[in-house]
Amino acid sequence: MTNNSKKKTWIKKVNQSFYCGYCKVCNKELTSNMGGWIVTAKKEYFCHDGKDGSCFDQYCESKRL
Repeated sequence: MTNNSKKKTWIKKVNQSFYCGYCKVCNKELTSNMGGWIVTAKKEYFCHDGKDGSCFDQYCESKRL
């Protein structure tokens, strides 16, 4: 008896990304495959590369004043 069938294996999707949250400053959607974002201990999300610099830096400056 010969078995000519291929073994079935799991194939990982290459372009898979997950929604993680929105930037608290600029409201930009943050996904798992984009990188360059920061999460604080309070689960607040921030862009690392905003239009006017880092959104996290802007947030820290506004809290400091």
